[in-house]
Parts: sequence; C-alpha cells; structure tokens
Amino acid sequence: MKNHPVLEYDNIPQVAMDAMNDVHREELGIVNNLHSALVTGSKDEISILCEQWLKHTKAHFDRENMMMEKYQFPAIQCHQTEHFEVLKSLETIIGESQNTHDFKALTEYVSNDWPKWYVNHISTMDIVTSAFIKQSMANE
Repeated sequence: MKNHPVLEYDNIPQVAMDAMNDVHREELGIVNNLHSALVTGSKDEISILCEQWLKHTKAHFDRENMMMEKYQFPAIQCHQTEHFEVLKSLETIIGESQNTHDFKALTEYVSNDWPKWYVNHISTMDIVTSAFIKQSMANE
C-alpha cells in the first residue's frame, strides 16, 4: 500500500511534542493508504480508510483543542476554527464520495489539497501551539 504516497513523513515538519508528531505520522499513514486505494480502485478499502481517517482526525483535533483550552493557548480561536473548517470539509467530501461512488473529488483532495494544507497547518499552527503547550507543561 505504500506505492502511492501523497506525502512522505520526512517531508512534514516536526513539532515540539513527540505525541503530536506521532499523531501526524499515523494520520499521514492513513491518508497514504487511502491514496493507494484510490489509485487501485478498491471501493471497500476506500470506505474503510475514509471512516478510519474521519475517526482519527476527529480524535486528533479533539486532543489538540483540549490541550489548547487547558493551557490557555492565546491563538486558540484561530486554530480551533481551522480544525472545525477542515473537519467539515473532510466530512462533506467523504460523504459525497461514499454516496455517489464517484471518487474524483476525493482523489483530488487527497492528492493535492490535503497535503498542501497539512504541511502548512503543521508549519504554522501546530509548531507554535506545541511549543506553547510544551513550555506550559514544563512550568506546571
């Protein structure tokens, strides 16, 4: 399944917290596997991976949102809003592709839109957020 990666783990920025890096690695694995399934046209596998991706993303964002709230991250509103918007887009595009069995839009999102967003989000929001939270935890 690793024949068609959209993004290699070595090409995503690392943040200050290992737990966040682990979550990013897991999510990237799911997306790379989904991309491979989209290339090979395995509809059952696409469906399973889409559900896995949604579940993982919701848990990922919930954990980050909780940590930002707990440590009173100053830019929490901006970061949480982006999480909300991306999750809503992900739910919409997966829902539409599952209902119509037309995977063109999902393939475009997975191949192009999501990797660009992911690297940008980690490079900007997650790097700053993780540094703030790590420092806050050290000060407890």
